[in-house]
Amino acid sequence: MPFEPPETTATLALFLDVDGTLVPIAANPAAVVADPALPALLGGAAKRLGGALALVSGREIASIDQLTGGAVGYLAGSHGAEFRLGAGQPVLRPGPAPDLAGLVAEITRWTERWPAILIEPKRAGIAVHYRLAPHLADELRAMLRALLESGGRSDLALLQGDHVLEIRSPAHNKGEALRRLMAEAPFRGRRPIFIGDDVTDEDGFAVAIELGGTAIIVGERRPTLATRKLSGPDDVLRLLARLAG
Repeated sequence: MPFEPPETTATLALFLDVDGTLVPIAANPAAVVADPALPALLGGAAKRLGGALALVSGREIASIDQLTGGAVGYLAGSHGAEFRLGAGQPVLRPGPAPDLAGLVAEITRWTERWPAILIEPKRAGIAVHYRLAPHLADELRAMLRALLESGGRSDLALLQGDHVLEIRSPAHNKGEALRRLMAEAPFRGRRPIFIGDDVTDEDGFAVAIELGGTAIIVGERRPTLATRKLSGPDDVLRLLARLAG
């Protein structure tokens, strides 16, 4: 069912994924270019919502800020491995970062024969993108799973995204990130709306629904917990424009 914004926003809290939701997907996340209007739209919508707007992304916070012009104060980056709880606040990284140096080297060695594979090291994980070589998905997944098992890395999980496999702690997910943000003053007591496109957004959808809110999927991926839909990032930007007034 398509989503129409309500007339009143006083009781709502909005949570937005970034890639595939606010901006188009690209084979290389560093190559993504946001609509020039995005920072103003996010700022206007956040003001209308009394500050109850947050971005929840697999990107690190520095990358989110670069893409959005730092327009949003409340952020959860790396699937909830890091947070910023308001404009001007420091980036918080609860828990120790996993030791990934050896894994990055091993993955790089194994994928040298596949130049279309992009390895994106992060503080709390490693994203291995295969959008330019979708036919390698099964072989790549098996290789990464074998690396984790042979190294005894029970502290890490292999998670599927949109043409990306990510190694990270299973403790970090967008649902728990939403739950953490809902404890902050602008969001507390409001009804969450979570908008996202990827499999990793399903955790956010589940918690939004659990808390009496709404889950909105962007695009055609199915199955999903979401009960409302938007066709693509352009629709999300139009929604923000309507919210911003």
